[in-house]
Amino acid sequence: MKNRQLLISALGGVAILMAALYIAGVFSGGKKPPARTTEKARKTVITKTVENGAVQFQLPVYGKLQARDRVQLYAEVNGILQETGKKFLEGVSFAKGELLLRIDDTEAMANLMAQRSNYLNAITGVLPDLKIDFPQDYQAWLTYLENLDIDKAVVAPPSASTKKAELYLTSRGVYTNYFNLKSAEARLDKYAIRAPFNGVVTASNIRPGTLVRPGQLLGDFISADTYELETAISIRFLPFVKIGNTVHLQSADISGDWVGRIARINKKIDESTQTVKLYIEVSSATLREGMYLQGMLAGMEVQNAYAIPRRLLVDNDHVFVVQQDSLLEKTRVNIIEYTDEDAIVSGLTTGDQLVYEVIPGAISGMIVQVSPKQPAKP
Repeated sequence: MKNRQLLISALGGVAILMAALYIAGVFSGGKKPPARTTEKARKTVITKTVENGAVQFQLPVYGKLQARDRVQLYAEVNGILQETGKKFLEGVSFAKGELLLRIDDTEAMANLMAQRSNYLNAITGVLPDLKIDFPQDYQAWLTYLENLDIDKAVVAPPSASTKKAELYLTSRGVYTNYFNLKSAEARLDKYAIRAPFNGVVTASNIRPGTLVRPGQLLGDFISADTYELETAISIRFLPFVKIGNTVHLQSADISGDWVGRIARINKKIDESTQTVKLYIEVSSATLREGMYLQGMLAGMEVQNAYAIPRRLLVDNDHVFVVQQDSLLEKTRVNIIEYTDEDAIVSGLTTGDQLVYEVIPGAISGMIVQVSPKQPAKP
């Protein structure tokens, strides 16, 4: 009896299970679930064909302006500084050859006149002997004496026709008096200081009426329109730099654009920074000494290289290329230079299919599909 009850219970459970399966089949419409696939979809990537060649780039530069021509004025003689038509003060401009400063030269002028008198007397004293002993020299020295002007700078005396005549003139002090006179003339010129070029006074350390002593600093004078910007670049860029390269300059403080050119390249390397100094010449009336300018050095060119967007770099010095039309490969490149948006690299082969987009999770060996779409122009 007990076994019969167990059999009935088992049959009832089977019936309930079959009914449940039937109801589930009715509600599912009798459709089978889709079969699972193990094949993964390929990532579609955009590529660009590498074409190595000459790549031009610009190098950033930064530095402070200094006047190309500048002098510090020192006194070589002593005396009282006199008034002049234009005051020697900061900001005052002078043309080349214009009088900057004048020191009282009364004593120097008197000494000069005495030297001229001595020279005339020395020549006059030897003329009678020249006429008798060296007649071939007499007329030349007589004409020279007649043309001398005591108020004008002396000219060189005539040459003696023989060594004996030269020794005679030397023994009578003619040449000694001549050189003493030339020395006095040169010293007198030092009492008047003139502008060596067109420029402006940037420092004035003395005023009229002050006693000037030899060696005293009187002031600074600089050119007013031509400047040099001193900057430094890494020695690895030296092969690309040459005198005459153009530099486009700007200021962070005032508006304007200026074009300069490399005028000089220092031959010495800074050992601590491994840089070399460049001197960029620029001319403009709007510039001032001491201004800071920044700009881009143009005309830089590297051969057998290729420029790529910096965003394509992986691990700083790698990129992805597609090999065999579908295989992703991570390739090392040599970074030659960075620009604002690009990196100039070498190490790629002309014809390589460079992946021209960032692929999250990309690894070497990944199977991809190359898109027929061309990368957008920058």
